[in-house]
Amino acid sequence: MNKPSFEEGLLQYVEELKDESEMTEKQRNILRASIKLFAEKGFHASSTSEIAKEAGVAEGTIFRHYKSKKDILLAVVAPVLLKVAAPFILKDVREIFKEESKKPFTEVMTQLYRNRLELVMANEKHVRIMLQEAFFHDEIREALIASVFADVKEMARKLIEAKVDVGELRPLPTQAVFRAVLSSMIGLILFRQVLEPDEFGTYSDEEQIALSVDILMNGIANRE
Repeated sequence: MNKPSFEEGLLQYVEELKDESEMTEKQRNILRASIKLFAEKGFHASSTSEIAKEAGVAEGTIFRHYKSKKDILLAVVAPVLLKVAAPFILKDVREIFKEESKKPFTEVMTQLYRNRLELVMANEKHVRIMLQEAFFHDEIREALIASVFADVKEMARKLIEAKVDVGELRPLPTQAVFRAVLSSMIGLILFRQVLEPDEFGTYSDEEQIALSVDILMNGIANRE
């Protein structure tokens, strides 16, 4: 069974808001339309008139429920990060760290990098928009850090310390190892999806993942 896309998760969240005293049908329509347009065009390129047209309401109706377009964004994104994005992003990570923890660290990283690359490729526009809005809006950035980053950091800390204890990893500061892992993974995704997607194709995704993990584990110095 295919996993739901991030956008499907957002829309499902809107549908599950049952309390009509908190969410009228017009508000639902506005949020549905906002999710669709924000996902397609981004926050800044989406106008309230376009949202109103997509939602089938007058533009003035939007401003009766929300003071500004940013209020719509926060109404959609802030709770969604807690209700949808965090479980969506973290689910596979938890499973990888739990199920793969007895395997060599190299295998765990390979599985993690592969999984994260597949997630971004399947939800590219939504991930890009989320990161763009996190850059411009403190509320969204703080929600991302609180709901996703903190959990990932704690899971990584436990795994790294366990691998140090059994002698598989050098006894380096855990924070430095986590930073190296995260930086390598972000670099892999950034070059694959944004900076050099054509050049990246020189090697298969699996070969690129293997190279990234090899450099992470062994460095670039010739020690022979």
